[in-house]
Amino acid sequence: MHTVTLRLDGHWISQEPTHVSTLALPATGARRSEQSGGVMASLTSYLGGNFVNEARGYVAARRKDVSPLFALPTARVDVASPLGNGGQDVATLTFGGNSAAPQRTDDRMLELTDELSWLSGDTKHRVKLGSYLNRTRGHDDQTPNQLGTFTFPSLAALAADSPSTFTRTLAPQDVDGTAWNAALYAGDTWHAAPGLHVMYGVRIETAGFDGAPPANQAVDSLFGVLVDRLPRERHFSPRIGFTWGLGSGEGEARHTTYVRGGVGDFRSPAPEGLYSTVLKAPGTITAETQLACVGAGVPTPDWAAYAASPAAIPVRCADSTNGASAAARPDVITFDPRFTAPHAWRASLGVMQRVGDFSLTVDASYARGKSQYGFRDLNLMGTPRFALPDEADRPVYVPADSIVPSTGALSLTASRAHPEFGRVLLIRSDLQSETKQLTAALAGATRRGATVRLSYTLTRSRDQSSFACCSTSQGFASPTTAGDPNVREWATSDLERRHVVLATVNYPVSDALEIGMIGRLVSGAPFTPMVGSDVNGDGARNDRAFLFDAATASDTAVANGMRALLTTAPAGVRRCLERQLGGVAGRNSCTGPWQPALDLQLNWYPAWFGTDRRLTVSLLTVNLLGGLDEWWHGAAHRLGWGYATTPDPVLLYVRGFDPATRGFRYAVNGRFGSLQSAGGGIIVPFQIALQGRLTLGRSAVGERARKASGPGPDD
Repeated sequence: MHTVTLRLDGHWISQEPTHVSTLALPATGARRSEQSGGVMASLTSYLGGNFVNEARGYVAARRKDVSPLFALPTARVDVASPLGNGGQDVATLTFGGNSAAPQRTDDRMLELTDELSWLSGDTKHRVKLGSYLNRTRGHDDQTPNQLGTFTFPSLAALAADSPSTFTRTLAPQDVDGTAWNAALYAGDTWHAAPGLHVMYGVRIETAGFDGAPPANQAVDSLFGVLVDRLPRERHFSPRIGFTWGLGSGEGEARHTTYVRGGVGDFRSPAPEGLYSTVLKAPGTITAETQLACVGAGVPTPDWAAYAASPAAIPVRCADSTNGASAAARPDVITFDPRFTAPHAWRASLGVMQRVGDFSLTVDASYARGKSQYGFRDLNLMGTPRFALPDEADRPVYVPADSIVPSTGALSLTASRAHPEFGRVLLIRSDLQSETKQLTAALAGATRRGATVRLSYTLTRSRDQSSFACCSTSQGFASPTTAGDPNVREWATSDLERRHVVLATVNYPVSDALEIGMIGRLVSGAPFTPMVGSDVNGDGARNDRAFLFDAATASDTAVANGMRALLTTAPAGVRRCLERQLGGVAGRNSCTGPWQPALDLQLNWYPAWFGTDRRLTVSLLTVNLLGGLDEWWHGAAHRLGWGYATTPDPVLLYVRGFDPATRGFRYAVNGRFGSLQSAGGGIIVPFQIALQGRLTLGRSAVGERARKASGPGPDD
């Protein structure tokens, strides 16, 4: 017997505006249009009495376009406002264009799978053999900052048309290449004894990229890397698990106790975004280049000319004492020859005990991540040019005389070992992560038909970088640094939420109405005290802040700012700062406040199309607590209920540089650690959705009712 299934899917999104930050004018937004669709066909064949083969093919396409509302450079202005406690609230306002646009993605994907399973005559073994192939052809342009970004250190600088920096990505490349993944796997589910099932198997995977850029002899000779070599790999992943039922149950429950566990190696494919960045930056002047202007080299903005024609946006720095700094420099991004996709060894052990109509479950798990992504700048000076004596001798990789005294701005160019190139990033896979998790859950049904689940999860997660995808510049900056960005440290993961309490309830009010609620209480997100701009000269805003002690700080403004902040900061933020005074902050050394969330769903099943209730009308809410918070307290006085952002991580803003003392002048952000300062306290707006679903053909409800009533004349 053979069964053929055909499925079509389609997806269309149009959004305007998008990519608008909280403290940005609406005109800085962009238009986003996305279309995707695919066709899936499967053939299930029953071969003899014990063999089943399932073959499946899927062809899909996806196109996404993001265009700015106005083709202008982005402008960012640091604004300091006095607070009642004597401190300052420092925020960055944005106007002009959108630094994330334009973008374009045009991908084609083919996926083929085949699985043959065999059930032994005594039903003790179910053996599976399978294969998998995925091929994705991409034609992408996702380069940020194509129209440039001006930075103004103050409103006065904005009024004077005197930006401190201008950066721009030039000659972005449309990349065109293919990524593929293939695998063979074998497994067996063995009924080893009454109540005991053992699952074991192995998976062999291979992956690679096609369409490498041409060789670059200059990059090879200076840095010892080959841009025309793309990695290919093979990976062997064994896995084993078990489920053991103990005791005799009642009704549908065969056992009162279940013990389960397993261990195995699980691999993730390398993101195609990394591959795209490599194709765009082979280190040639005709490929992607970076323009970085500071001080006298910053062009004077001419917004009227930019609005008339994007061709007027600067492609060179203004003339300065160093004429060589006016031209853009090509970046190099390439894979380490030993690069492999990330994988993790995972182990779990759990037990479930039935207690009447409820079950109590306790699960423990451990994961050790291997081959996590890392980035090393091969063109960063090997030896710092000088150190900051007031900041525990933090290393700086640009000469002190290259830093603009009035603004503290510095240029990436001055930190280059070979100034004819910009960043030379080597994508490595030598970082690790570790996650330990314990979950206890109680679930069941009441006599009135309500289903209830309550769970608590304790998590401890550490890593050397929490970067997942896809921009290499973000990946380089992601772990943050106390000095040398090429040195990686273990720290709390960005993704850790130490405590999570989750409660779900579904209650059938009647045959036609059902109410569902999901409530969460999550401990605060970890965050790092940061400097608002680059101070070590590596070209990234990835510098962790030095925590000045108000009693010993030589800068009176910094001392007063820290004193005011420690007086009014929330208790958790104050403790985080006080225990690190006199040193550079640790990565993710602070934790935000606990965050509650509540979502509600109403399902109505009217009998408009028959008693089997084929129509479902649902009313859903997203971030209900956030909506109640704004309704009761007003938009200007929200308390941060509901889905909230990470607290404001910027502690220090650079205000200048003193060449005599070789130290930066800072302003302390008096709202450091505040949810309101980070983005109004809300990242997911309150939403209400109304959706309907109509089942055509035989419905599951109707089929169950028909079978329950016994065989009919057509059976």
